[in-house]
Amino acid sequence: MALIRPKLFNPFSNTHSMKGLLVAGVLIAVFSLSLTSRQPENSLPANPAVDTTLLVKQHNFYRQRVNAPDIHWSDELAVYAQAWANKLAKTCQLQHSGGKYGENIYWTSDEANEQAVVDYWAEEEKYFNHKNPTYIRGKSSKSGHYSQVIWAKSTLVGAGVANCKGGGQIWVCVYDPPGNMIGEKAY
Repeated sequence: MALIRPKLFNPFSNTHSMKGLLVAGVLIAVFSLSLTSRQPENSLPANPAVDTTLLVKQHNFYRQRVNAPDIHWSDELAVYAQAWANKLAKTCQLQHSGGKYGENIYWTSDEANEQAVVDYWAEEEKYFNHKNPTYIRGKSSKSGHYSQVIWAKSTLVGAGVANCKGGGQIWVCVYDPPGNMIGEKAY
């Protein structure tokens, strides 16, 4: 039985054409790209970035209407909010973190932007009693997202957004100091 030895590709040999070298290079490049562009099957899609300027601007639009002081962006709160949004995105179920901050959560089956998210919470203004802006458990529950947006003592906000595994997006805003304190006025 004869032993057949394959010819080894030597790019420096004069016996191989530049065409062979080019084909080999293209194959290596395609293989490398396919390795780097693959996502594990159970990973979540990349999260969009939060437009911090727009998010703060939209909060302050509603706060200015009730003469509450402007709220400001906090990178520290944003890290907390993004971590919670990432966790919620695995199942896309709305649930509060139970942390030390005030919190608003929003889910959509599509995509949203900062203005739409804050506007959605502000739609609860129709349930808010501006004549007596005192937060009362039970009676204030229909306007809790709105009252957190305008809560005068909340001076910092951070946010995160995550794409859900099954589609849609989940948004989390956290506020410090927290709002919706029973017996206190929103503004």
